[in-house]
Amino acid sequence: MSREWVAIDFETANWSRGSACAVGMTLVKDGTVIDQMSTYIQPPGEGGFHPYHTSLHGITAEMVRHAPEWPQALTQIMDFAGDRTLVAHNAAFDMGVIRDACTASSVPWPELRYACTLVVSRLTWQLLTYRLPFVADAAGIAMGEHHDAQADADTAAHVMLAAMRLHQADTIDDLLDGLRVRYGQQTSDSWTGSRRLQSSTTSVRREIPTANPDADPDSMLYGLNVCFTGTLTTMTRAEAHQRLADVGGQAVPGVAKKTDVLVVGMADPSRFAVGMSVSSKHRKAQELLDRSYKIEMIGEVDFLEWLSS
Repeated sequence: MSREWVAIDFETANWSRGSACAVGMTLVKDGTVIDQMSTYIQPPGEGGFHPYHTSLHGITAEMVRHAPEWPQALTQIMDFAGDRTLVAHNAAFDMGVIRDACTASSVPWPELRYACTLVVSRLTWQLLTYRLPFVADAAGIAMGEHHDAQADADTAAHVMLAAMRLHQADTIDDLLDGLRVRYGQQTSDSWTGSRRLQSSTTSVRREIPTANPDADPDSMLYGLNVCFTGTLTTMTRAEAHQRLADVGGQAVPGVAKKTDVLVVGMADPSRFAVGMSVSSKHRKAQELLDRSYKIEMIGEVDFLEWLSS
């Protein structure tokens, strides 16, 4: 049924990935949006609403006071999705929300098949960052309010449709086959991520001494060379390097041709070169992108989400 699929987006109440407080879903059939569903959710767990997260999406404890708890919300989600494929931008995060919310609520994981527009976007557009608003702009999509669950689900749906048009694919099956991307799969006790398949001629990433070689290869950061610029607000640079190594990534001191990701924290303009408005690492990343090297720039929140993927 890859002609029918459902885009999904979650918002969370705090740093716990399972703290779902809103969901938006968009049903697509034969290339056309035909239905939507959204609801607030009482977030599982005891973490409540963190001010930072509320500043992003505007959702408060009072707004979800009469909303369904996770077991009831999951029933609504699965009833709307049926047995259709789910689509999300950074699906590793959204599917992780489902798993962690289920675990926190003592609910079995549902069986799911899903595709990731973040993975597809990297194989479709040449961008410095693949956050949803930037991908939407590249695809010519008029995006609603970012971090509104329904607006983000709608945008993810239109990003997937735009990629299908560019790659001349009639279905998600055709698109993923052409890009050599596998579906993500989730069962009641296991899961595998949606990611690009390596060809038989592609060499396996070399082992990096400081990275954990036994980390989950489906981690968003596994095998990537990651550079940091600016100040992180949630951890020290040393802690970021260690957490990155724990999930199989390698911190590197500077931006070079083999750098995969630049994490941008809070900038200190006093350290910029005279007349410059961004750091030297930021400028180098843009130069490499302009020369067709693959490098992606993400913020601290994205880095935290990738760590938890």
